[in-house]
Amino acid sequence: MKFQEYNPVIQNCDCIIRTFMKLLDKTYLNVKEDLLSLASTLGYDSYQETEVFEKYFEKNGFTKIEGEPIFVNDLSFDSGTYGILCYNDDQYHLFPVIDHTAYDESDYFWKMSVETLYRLEK
Repeated sequence: MKFQEYNPVIQNCDCIIRTFMKLLDKTYLNVKEDLLSLASTLGYDSYQETEVFEKYFEKNGFTKIEGEPIFVNDLSFDSGTYGILCYNDDQYHLFPVIDHTAYDESDYFWKMSVETLYRLEK
């Protein structure tokens, strides 16, 4: 997997919004509005709750894949479109991968542990 810098907006764009912007080819405002609406519907104050962004993945055709703990650096998977939730201690991070390219504002995620993969089903 290779890395390409991706930080499309000047606003305080967190990793959840940035990930869905890339995966779904949507604008910052579209993704944020969708997530805020979904959070409210599900009874949450924030779209940053795992249940909220997982439901958003599901609504957009992604399947959750859980497996044995592995570092991002050691990931190997088929071509396709993925969201990767990873962590290091108490810090969690979400980023998109499209056809073996990871898109993010920086590449500090390599040594983080993978929590969950979300794969777009065709």
